[in-house]
Order: sequence, then C-alpha cells, then structure tokens
Amino acid sequence: MIRFILLIIIAICSGHLSAQSPGNQQTIESAAIDYLQQAGSYSAIYYGKAHEAHPQALNNPYLKSEEFSKGRLSYNGIIYPEVLLRLDLNRDELVVQSPDFRNIVLTPDNVDFAEFYDLTIIYFRSDSFPNTPSTGYYALLYSDKCRVLKKQTAFSMDKIDDGKLRLYYYTKTNFFLFKDDVYYNIKNKRGLLKVLQPRKKELKHFISSNKLSFRRNPDEFITKTVSKYEKLSESK
Repeated sequence: MIRFILLIIIAICSGHLSAQSPGNQQTIESAAIDYLQQAGSYSAIYYGKAHEAHPQALNNPYLKSEEFSKGRLSYNGIIYPEVLLRLDLNRDELVVQSPDFRNIVLTPDNVDFAEFYDLTIIYFRSDSFPNTPSTGYYALLYSDKCRVLKKQTAFSMDKIDDGKLRLYYYTKTNFFLFKDDVYYNIKNKRGLLKVLQPRKKELKHFISSNKLSFRRNPDEFITKTVSKYEKLSESK
C-alpha cells in the first residue's frame, strides 16, 4: 500500500495523472496528502545515516530476527506508537524503517526507550557507580529498587560449512544487577544468590517451588528472583 501511494505521489508531482477525472484526481491527491502528513509527524526519526547491510553470512546479527518488527518508540521525549524497528547486535545500532523503505540508524542519545519483541530496550550510558557496564543498548528486564539489564552482543567469526569457509555470528549475553549503588555481573544462580544476601535460604525455596532454571530461562530466573528478594526485604 505504501509503495502504491509513493508511486501516486511521484505521478502527481510529474503531472502523469493530469488526465484523470476530477473525482479520481481528488481521491488520489487526498491519499497522497494523508501519507505525507503521516510521514511528516514522524520525520524526526526518519532523518539520519543509512544503516549499512552486513556481509552475507550463515545467520544474522540482529535481535531475534533481521526482519523489522512493529514497536513503540520514545525518541527525544516524543512517543511514536507504531514504528518498524530492529536492533543490530553487532554494531550496537537501533534501526528504524521509513515509509519509503529506507533503513535509518537512530541517534542513540535521543532514544528514551523502544518496546518490541516484548522487551524494553534502553540506551544505557555508563555512569560513575562501581563496575558500571559500558555504554550501549540494553534490555531493561526489571526496574524498581534494583535494576536488571541484559546486554547482547553479536561477534563475527569464520566457520566451516559444507566444506566452505563462511561468516557466522555468535551472540554473547551478559546480565547486570544494580543493587545498593553497585553493578554486579550475574553469570549464574550462585552468583545471583550471593549478591542477594541475606535472603539466600528463602530465595532457594522460592526458586525450587516455582521450578525456575537459570540455564533454561535466565531472564525469568533473574527477574522473578530479584522481585521476590525485594518483597522479602520490604517485609522485614
């Protein structure tokens, strides 16, 4: 539909539709104006450098999929309720697709948050607290007294596939827990429970009762355990 409207706009501008009947012409021009108004309200996010394509590889370096996903974006304090987004984990770039199918890299300092794939993505800026993670895009998994951040980074490497050397991306994932003004890199169940002292005994029971597994689902394991820790702490 968007491609069709764009062609109409081009035709109107070049005068190719001048022979249309007045009624048809008015309908066409109305559709074109509606489109331009919609794009205009989103113009701030459709301005920037073009996102460069990655070399052909066995897989892709994007969050979930190389296809764009509909999401909600807060950019420079303005909410855009429905835009097409994807996150490049290799270059650490959040990319938006414009109505004319250009792939634009969003200016990270203007990104408040993006919501897609049931995740909240933020541009975290490294701060002065101990063990602060590096600046970049993170998934904000939990935010209350404690915060849980998830960082995924895609690295390229060569891999033998069917007797040929091919490019392949593997993804490294890190979890960070911000507690009592300190960042902790959480690598496993033991490491998390060590940080969440002195509630280790109650949390072990909670984990067992809810059949939580760090290995099977670390996002769920960390967020639910941290949430339970905060509730236990409030009940003291």
